[in-house]
Amino acid sequence: MSVEVDTGEERETMTKQHKGGADSPVSPDTQNPGSGTRAQDGLAAHAHNAAIRAQVHRMQAIAEEDDRFGYDRHATNRALSIANGVTVIILGFALGSFLQALPERNTADVQEVVKGLDRLIGLMTKELVELPHIQRHPESFIAEIVGILIGYTILKHAHEDSREYDAAFNRIEQFYTVSQRRRGWIRCGVLVVLGTVVILVTHGLLLAYGHGMGDGIAAGIAQTSIAAGVWCYVYGGLYATRTDLFLYNFRALRQVNVYELGKSESDARREMRLGEKRLCDLSSSLTNFTVAIGVLGALGLYFLPTFRSQYFWLPLVVMIGIALCMRWFVIRYARRRYEPDFD
Repeated sequence: MSVEVDTGEERETMTKQHKGGADSPVSPDTQNPGSGTRAQDGLAAHAHNAAIRAQVHRMQAIAEEDDRFGYDRHATNRALSIANGVTVIILGFALGSFLQALPERNTADVQEVVKGLDRLIGLMTKELVELPHIQRHPESFIAEIVGILIGYTILKHAHEDSREYDAAFNRIEQFYTVSQRRRGWIRCGVLVVLGTVVILVTHGLLLAYGHGMGDGIAAGIAQTSIAAGVWCYVYGGLYATRTDLFLYNFRALRQVNVYELGKSESDARREMRLGEKRLCDLSSSLTNFTVAIGVLGALGLYFLPTFRSQYFWLPLVVMIGIALCMRWFVIRYARRRYEPDFD
């Protein structure tokens, strides 16, 4: 019984002390005026971060489930379009090589077509490129220019579609499984091996049995095999890297306004996004500058009579390789510094 009485007295005493504390005119907020403001700021920041995470999840659901705007379909179509555009350009030169085996038909009508193409390319390049009006094989020249225009149109459409998608979904969290990513790289490896086999076998057969062929026919066959191999390389590489969503998020930052980026996020996340944005802009500038040098070198080796060579494409390939290496180093640095645990 004594235990129960003592316990009741203790509870009564504690209740009185609690009431006395509640009735006291000095509250914890009065003792520490900044604690209430900090608590409110913390709650507001937590609620805002939760809203941002909810928005990311909604975008994620749209990217995964929507048939029209699904990321996987978009990335696969992008890989296919870029591979097709590059291949069409190479096939245009292959067709031009085949046509060089025909007799020259340098007629007035053909010259008018050449002049029209020259004016069209001048408008497209803002008069930076002026083609020679007199061609040794104008029909071959026309086929090459048409191939370039068709391939350029395909690539331009793919680029514009990619920019629009990047602007709509500038960040997507990883949703590919390990097995899906592995299958993508396996397909890439198979396509790379297939493309290499096609190129090597074709050139080997030409070296062994192509001595009786004309130069135009042999060059056309070789360029056709290169077109097939390049299609395998480009499509395989882009298809495999589509599962690297850090790479996609990094590229999509190019379409984000730096003054809008992270303004409604926490300080740490805003600094991270701004740092990635700066590296993304640097990577894009280096890539554009390097590829532009390669294009100018290829044009010089193709159109200038003194430097004309059948390997005019070599400077472009070399500069694209350099650009890809620089881009890989920048992206790897960005991943290790800002989001090492993204996957």
